[in-house]
Order: sequence, then C-alpha cells, then structure tokens
Amino acid sequence: MTGPMRGMGRFDPETMDLKRPKDIHVLRMALPFLWPRDDWGLRARLMATLVLLVATSALNTLTPYMMARVVDTLAGGPQSLSSLTYLLLLAYGVVFTVGRVLDLWRVALYGPMEQRLNRSMRLAALRHVHELSLHFHLSRKTGQLSRIIDNGMRGMEQILNSMVFMILPLVVEVGIVVSVLLGGFTPAYTAILFVTFIIYGTALVIGSEYLRKHQRAAVAESAAAHGKAVDSLLNYETVKYFGNEGYVNDRYDEALQRVESLQLKALYSRSMTGVVQVVIQGVGLTAMILLAGREALAGSMTVGGFVLVNSYLMQVLRPLDRMGMLYRGLKQAFTDVEQMMALLLERNEVGDAPDAVPLPAGGGGTLSFHDVSFAYDVRRPILEHITFDVPAGHAIGLVGASGSGKTTIGRLLFRFYDPSQGVVNVDGMDLRDATVASVRAAIGVVPQDAVLFNDSLAYNIAFGAPGASKDDIECAARMAQLHEFIASLPDGYDTVVGERGLKLSGGEKQRVAIARAVLKRPRIFLFDEATSALDSHTERAIQDNLREVSRGTTTLIIAHRLSTVVHADQILVLEHGHIVERGTHDALLRDGGRYAALWLQQQKKLELEAAD
Repeated sequence: MTGPMRGMGRFDPETMDLKRPKDIHVLRMALPFLWPRDDWGLRARLMATLVLLVATSALNTLTPYMMARVVDTLAGGPQSLSSLTYLLLLAYGVVFTVGRVLDLWRVALYGPMEQRLNRSMRLAALRHVHELSLHFHLSRKTGQLSRIIDNGMRGMEQILNSMVFMILPLVVEVGIVVSVLLGGFTPAYTAILFVTFIIYGTALVIGSEYLRKHQRAAVAESAAAHGKAVDSLLNYETVKYFGNEGYVNDRYDEALQRVESLQLKALYSRSMTGVVQVVIQGVGLTAMILLAGREALAGSMTVGGFVLVNSYLMQVLRPLDRMGMLYRGLKQAFTDVEQMMALLLERNEVGDAPDAVPLPAGGGGTLSFHDVSFAYDVRRPILEHITFDVPAGHAIGLVGASGSGKTTIGRLLFRFYDPSQGVVNVDGMDLRDATVASVRAAIGVVPQDAVLFNDSLAYNIAFGAPGASKDDIECAARMAQLHEFIASLPDGYDTVVGERGLKLSGGEKQRVAIARAVLKRPRIFLFDEATSALDSHTERAIQDNLREVSRGTTTLIIAHRLSTVVHADQILVLEHGHIVERGTHDALLRDGGRYAALWLQQQKKLELEAAD
C-alpha cells in the first residue's frame, strides 16, 4: 500500500492489536476496489445501480401519494367517480409493479459487483500477507490472519449491502417525504419528524458506542480463542504425546468464557438501547398521528391527506426498527473491516527498492558476504563482520552451536531479512538492488522441517515449479530417489500426503523437499540442517542424495552434524556470530581447533550409539 493509505493504521502481530484507520478511511481504502480504473463495465454497473436506487426510492414515495388521491376521490361518494379515478388506480398498480421490477434489476446489477469485490479484496489481502516479512509471520498467532480476512470480507459485504439496500434508499425516501411534507402540510410535521430522528439517532449512537466497546473486546477474545483451537489441532501429535487434551480444552474453554461474558454485556446493552429507541419512535409516531387526526377533524386536512401522512410515517419510521440493528451491525462490520485494512497497511520490512532489477540472467551462482552484521534485536547481535566468498559451483558448509548465526546467514541470503551492515552479493549484485522475487527464484531450499501441503505428491513436488510437466516431476522425483517409492503407492503421484505431510516418514518428506528444490533448477542450493531430524541410516542416504543433486551448483550447507559438510569445498565454523575457523574438513582436523574438537565429540557419540 502506498500514497495516502500509508500510516493510517498498523497491525501488531504479537497481540493482534490494531492501530485502526477511521471509518471514513476504511471506505476510502475500499474505493479502488469498488471503482477500479481498468474495469469500465464494473463502473457502469455501479452507476446503473445508483440510478435504479434513486428511481426505486422515488416510485416508493409516489405510490402513497397516488393512493391518497384515490382515497380523496372515493371519499366523495359514487358521484365523484370518473375515468380519472380508474386511471389513478391503474397507475398505482403500474408504479408499484415497476418499482419492484427496478428493485430486482438493482439486485441483479449489484450481484457481480459484490462478487468481484469479494474476489479482488480477498486476493489483495492474501497477496499482501504473503509479501510481509518473516518477522511478521514468525510472531503471528496461528489461524488469526485467516480469521481476520474472513471477518473483514463479511464486514465489507455487510457495509455495502446496507448502503445499497437500506441506507441510501432510506436517505432518498426521507428527502422526498420531507419535501412533500414541507410543500403540502404545516411545518409541524417536518419538525416532529426531525426531532424524532435526532433523539432516536442520539440514543442509537450512544448505546451503540457502548455496545461496540464490548463487541471489539469480544472480537479480540474470539480471535484468541480461535487461535488456541487451531493451534491445538495443528499440534495434534504433541497434544497426544503428553496426554494434554484436557489441558488444551480447558484453555479453550477459559477463552470461550471470556467471549461469553463480553457477548452477554453486549446483549444487555443492545436490549436496553432497543427499548429506548422503541419508546422514542412511538412518541414521535403518536405525536404526528394526533396532529394529523386533529387537522382531519377540523376539516383542514382531507382523508387522503391523513392517509398520506400515515403512509409516509410508516415508510420512514418502520425502517428505524431495522436501522438500530443495522447501525450496530455496521459498527461491528467496521470493526472487522478495520482489522483487515490495518493488516493491509502493515509495512513490508523487506521489499523491492524503487529501482530494483532482477538478478542478471545466466549467472553461475557466485556468492559473497562482505562485512555482514545483523541483529533481530539491536541489543543482541547475531552476526558480526561476516565475510566469505563461494565461487560458482562450489559448496560451503556452515557449522556451529545453536544460536551461532548459521540459519541467519541462510535467511539473509534468501532475503527474509536485509543485513544491518555489509553486503550480500549473488553474481556480483547486491541483493538489496535486486527484486525479491528474482532472488528467491534463484535459490532452492531444503529445510530441516519439510512442511508439505495437504495435497498430492505431484502437487507438492511441482510446487517448486508450478506448471511443470508430468515428465519433469517424475525426473525430479528420480533425482531425489523418490520415484520408486511413489510408484509403489496405490495412487502413485496422486497420493494425498495429509496435513503437513503426516502420512509420510521424515525421510520421505525430505526427499519430496529435495525433489521440489531440484525441479526449481536454482543457481544456488541452500540446505538448512536438511538431515538433522533423521536417523543415521536415513541421514547418510539423504546426504548422498543431496551431494548428487547439487553437484556443479553453488551450495550453502547449514549443519549441526559435521558429517553433512565433510565434502564441502570450504567449511566455516561460527561461534557467537563470528567466523572463528575456516578451511576444508581435513585442514580443520589438522588444525586441532574447535571444529576438530566438535568432530571428535560427535564421532564418540556415534560410536556409543552403534555400541548400543
């Protein structure tokens, strides 16, 4: 988001707290979706909808006037009947019918607009969330972003439906009714109507603002409860391992109790506000009917005039019953939309520079870090003055204890973050000068935890290159030594792997991750502790597989187990964010430093495991 929208709101993923844009800003942000620059057909539909809205409202206020004329004619007795009377009756029926037909046309014209808005806003929200930084996603609460988008879209639909089918028609009808009352009756009717509206509206706003406070709190608690439920389901196995079903259910129930309490407060507030509004409406209605009745008895108003006043009263006061619920619903809708819009206003911490260009095509994957420093929190540096070069086609290993900065180097390469100091180059180009999409397209990642989609094996492999042919998918699977396993399955490549790939073993999931990285055909491979969660037998098989698929391609290997980097052209040993040793495996062993000590420690551990 750019331009005037910047700075209007902010989303805090840690607490799901929102620095909300104002209601008018919410509507302004929605305007580009309602009035798209490149869709004149949709614009024409919107204009036609507004024209039909005015026409329908005008016809709705014309029918009571025509009925009043008919009543006055009929009140004169049989001798007053004429062909004009029958024409009035016929016209009344025609106007009534045409008004309903136009209203249905309005609904038909509005439908495609509503669907297009739903589609474009959902897509914009998902696209924006995908573009947000890794920091944002690591700190978010599971399940709540989807809930915020869904609630925001429902809120936007409610706002627009209310505008098109309730608020704007009522405003037009009230305007016409007031004009008729001012032109044909004493000003007292208009005065009573305005006083009723003002008092009613004041009570509505005061009561609804109090209600909205409880609704906002209830929405926040409901989102938190939803997040707890989703989190427990996503971590189903962990819950089972510790037999903590009762614990997670109790936490969910505690959250639901808070939601229940806030919803009850909102319910009581809504009921009290409704009682006050009904009383105000009844007093206004009674006052106008008494005034009209007195004038009719005094002979200063015809029977038709009395009918007209009563009809107009019903026409403008009856919707007030719905306006109370509508206003409260709109306030809730604005609350939901505000959350979604604040999410859309969240700034992407790592984005394309204004003059960013793609990485040069045909590069061999030369990689260099020069004097790179980085910290997630300025009070705790993670990397300090890191410098190394990787020639095209070479492999480099990064080893060290947890927290030494290995994974952070991979994240800087993939541009999940930008360094606070120094330069990361690929093929001689500073990554900050390159488009994020081109950087990530150039790197194939095999992570420690290969999370798969709940879809087919073919889909999960092809995710590395959407649109890949069946032959390409099978070729990638063969390179990952996965094809024979897939061929043995009853459904082959159409086998669904389950939520997060739970139907596959750890080794099988890693091979899928390797296959989709291979299918991507990157210029740089990034193996981020790709075998650390596997048993030693599977680890050796996967390591051989990784060496095979990455031969001739620049490779960055992040590892805790040193056996993973034995064949690397260069190994960097990190400690507290510094490179403390570098060299080949054999050279580092001869030096007898930290690497050699760690190698000896891991070899002893393997010997003990083998002895057991």
